[in-house]
Amino acid sequence: MLKYGIVFTAALIFGIVFTFLLARYSLKHKILKIESIPSVGGLGIGMAFIFSLGLGIYVFNLATAKMLAIAGAGLLMLALGVIDDLKELSVAQKFFVQSCCAVLLIISGVRTEIMYFGFWPNAVITFFWILGITNAFNLLDIMDGLAAGVSLIISSAFLWIGLFNADLQVQVLSLILCALSAGFLIFNMPPAKVYLGNSGSHFLGLLIASLALITHYASSSNVFALFSPIMIVGLPVMDTILLIIFRMIKNKPPFNKSRDHLALKIGALGFSPVKTILIMYLLGAIFASCGIILTRVNNIFGAVITTSIFLLSIGIFFRLVKIETNG
Repeated sequence: MLKYGIVFTAALIFGIVFTFLLARYSLKHKILKIESIPSVGGLGIGMAFIFSLGLGIYVFNLATAKMLAIAGAGLLMLALGVIDDLKELSVAQKFFVQSCCAVLLIISGVRTEIMYFGFWPNAVITFFWILGITNAFNLLDIMDGLAAGVSLIISSAFLWIGLFNADLQVQVLSLILCALSAGFLIFNMPPAKVYLGNSGSHFLGLLIASLALITHYASSSNVFALFSPIMIVGLPVMDTILLIIFRMIKNKPPFNKSRDHLALKIGALGFSPVKTILIMYLLGAIFASCGIILTRVNNIFGAVITTSIFLLSIGIFFRLVKIETNG
């Protein structure tokens, strides 16, 4: 337990210190900020991640191939986000860099390993998984404390699965993500003192997508466990799907910006920002908990859980579809 404590504490301290120093630098030099709030959370988390991962690899004597690939892809995604924060990039430019990150991970062995699927089907699934989850987290970052809090919930779920499976790589990566997310929430809970920025939401999204890919879930007797990673990241996935549907219902382009996000619609019901965030956390915890349970039950219970979550998502859609968000 001492090793886990060392890595977690180091990641927590690194994240807090780097974010604090970068925020002061941002305010002093008037760079990377939105109005009067620094948007350097991504840079702080990214720098802390590299130091923490290096420490984790050393302390636990981990194999480095996949870890270095994840770190390399993460840094590339972080750089994309920083440039996007400085000067908004086109969709094509973002897609190109995100595709490069996905290809790097795929050729490094960070990909799905679905039984009876060959390399190319798994590679295609991995490609769209990485782009989908990365962008889902970017879209989720619409309120103070939301993306970082959901990241903490999701990484905690993967930590549990890593502990169940005695998988050190999953344990260390998820433990670091837990610490970084928790540390950043000190600056980001409403009202936020520091923003994640596009750099932070893209970076967290890529790391969570990668963490899901190196985690083992299913066996031949537990088919529904294949849905576990989708369930664990179910909140950002549902938020993205519903956002696109809400826009299409209004005859808006699905990828154009609008205020049809799940959190904003919940807030429009009359909840305060803090209560809205807590409701989103609760939904995220429900999805993540069901994802964990899916890895531990038989197919019958797996079918019940999957059906229940689907019906919950349908219910949320019908409750919010007519809610306007004044924008």
